[in-house]
Amino acid sequence: MRIQLLGSTVGDPTGYQFCMSYLINETIAIDAGSLGLQSPISVQQGVSHLLLSHAHLDHIATLPIWLDNVFEPSLQAPRIYASSSTWDFLQRHILNDSLWPNLERVAASEAPFYYPEILKPEQPVEIAGLTITPVDLDHLIPTFGFLIDDGQVAIALISDTSPTTRIWELCRQHPRLKAVFLEASFPNRMAWLAEKTKHLTPAMAFAELEKLGREDIPVYFVHLKPQHQVTMSHEVLSHQTQRPVIVVDPGHEYVISL
Repeated sequence: MRIQLLGSTVGDPTGYQFCMSYLINETIAIDAGSLGLQSPISVQQGVSHLLLSHAHLDHIATLPIWLDNVFEPSLQAPRIYASSSTWDFLQRHILNDSLWPNLERVAASEAPFYYPEILKPEQPVEIAGLTITPVDLDHLIPTFGFLIDDGQVAIALISDTSPTTRIWELCRQHPRLKAVFLEASFPNRMAWLAEKTKHLTPAMAFAELEKLGREDIPVYFVHLKPQHQVTMSHEVLSHQTQRPVIVVDPGHEYVISL
């Protein structure tokens, strides 16, 4: 399985994480924070399926731009998967003929811009050879993490969240789990802010990893706030653990294999 955190900077190789979008096997995207800004345009056009974890802006910011960029007047539109609450937010606040055109209305008698799909907690969907299971996290609004399984290896994408339980239970039980992509948003000295916004610090994230019950699973850290990236990278990489630890480099493709 090939996965990359899509870059969200322009003309800067430092790899700050301003917005969140993952690309899996070149055809599936998780979140649309920076999806609509990717170049060449063929990267955007190659995405046939988009899953949204939740409706916070850093995860949906370029959704309308992406839909505009990839639209062709045919029936070969991408499928967008989200919870009913996320769809409600998009229809009321984004695709509402005010902030952006209501694309379902625009396409009512023409070719669709997208096909909407409803995600439900712990109900797997089969997409492009992958089994993807949404799992409730503990964030300020309804938010999914994802277990993604290709039949040989599986990964967990866990952001955004505060300390939680259920996804760790499912990870612990999964026989093919080979990697966890986990958020850490604020440095340890700002635990108060992480708690108020329902995010994690590196120390909190490593406490969460204890719930996994296994030290052989690598953890890939994402969602580091740009202004704290240097401090947080040090806190992550200097933590005393037997587990392989990686701070994700946006734009770099990671291959998860047996």
